[in-house]
Amino acid sequence: MNVLKDLPAKFRNTPKNVKLFLMTVLAYGIAVEGISAVLLNLYLLRLGYGTEFIGGLNSAGLFVFALVSLPIGAVQRFSSRKMLQIGLVLSVIGNLGLPLAPFLAADPAVWLIIFRITAMIGLSCYFVHQMPFSMEITAPEWHSRIMSQTMAFFSLAAFLGSWVGGLLPEFLGRWLSIPLTDPWPFQLAMLIATLVVVPAIFVTMFITEREQTEAEKEVELAEYQSGWSSLRSIIGLVILIIIIRAIQTSGVGVILTFSNVYFDDALGVATGQIGFISGFGRLLGVPMSLTIPWMMKRYGSYSFVFIALGFIALLMVPLALIPIWPVAAVALVAINSMGGWRYLSFLTFTMSQVSEKQRSLMSGAGEMAIGLGFGTASFVGGYLISWYGYRELFLFGSAMTVLGMLLFWLVFGRRAAAMVKATA
Repeated sequence: MNVLKDLPAKFRNTPKNVKLFLMTVLAYGIAVEGISAVLLNLYLLRLGYGTEFIGGLNSAGLFVFALVSLPIGAVQRFSSRKMLQIGLVLSVIGNLGLPLAPFLAADPAVWLIIFRITAMIGLSCYFVHQMPFSMEITAPEWHSRIMSQTMAFFSLAAFLGSWVGGLLPEFLGRWLSIPLTDPWPFQLAMLIATLVVVPAIFVTMFITEREQTEAEKEVELAEYQSGWSSLRSIIGLVILIIIIRAIQTSGVGVILTFSNVYFDDALGVATGQIGFISGFGRLLGVPMSLTIPWMMKRYGSYSFVFIALGFIALLMVPLALIPIWPVAAVALVAINSMGGWRYLSFLTFTMSQVSEKQRSLMSGAGEMAIGLGFGTASFVGGYLISWYGYRELFLFGSAMTVLGMLLFWLVFGRRAAAMVKATA
């Protein structure tokens, strides 16, 4: 498998649309999923807020993200390009407002909540329409490649942003002679990070439209009819996807939500080391994401779902049963590195079940399910830790992942086989 050879030449031959689109992914990933994600909670602590408010603020944002994702995906009035641009604008407004909130009121709690919700609505618009838009602007033979490159760039951007986010407040604090106990270095760093997103809004305007050929429409129609011929109701399909995906992501959610706490509380790993472990997993996700086209071609999106989730479910077992930090670190790095596999395999399969106009709806259903799954993991996981411990938490996560795989097979197994026959 030579998927990582000659990458410079491959990127030189990348279509203009793809290059422009990946520029927006890089900017958004560095600013929002990197720098701002690292600094938000630290900034809130320096404003004097406790963990209760911080947890409530993040939960409110996550709940809103889940609540609006499906309606945002169902919107047909605006194109995916327009919704992507709206998401970028809302993200800029929300993430600019968070560091500016203390200037609006003596107690900025309400403004922090408003701006956080605004940012999360923008995040939903962006994620729901990101993949449908990338498929609209490229030919079918480029679909798996642009999706894999999107995840690779996003992983790289999140890693770079996390690294810069950890260094930027200290640099600004020294430059301004302000201690890191003061919120101002964090506010300034968050403002700088958000401004990185602004050029991405204008870049989307230069991405050209692409019309489907008649042959492409015929292939898409054959896949759609064979993939979902026995269930005509799109509402039923959406409900099934939300249930299955929420169960799957709740399993992964307990790992991504509580792994840092586990390393600190149970294993006694230093904070800097925890950050390196988490960041290395995101960095390893770059080459892992670049293998997605090969995996899609070799196994198909349906089987790829089982491969990705199966590995993750297995990796949770040593994390639960072997409380030694090197073992836990290897397991966590591997789980984080397969984020692209897990996300794109399921998204690609579900979007193949519907027509082009309904792809954003499927993406919205998936994002809603992710929000619900992670919310469930955050809520249930805290109680499981206090009642039983981390071992039971991670075994619960593995079991939920396996249950999600089983439900996926029961619902889509026969339809996946029909799709293979129809397109063979």
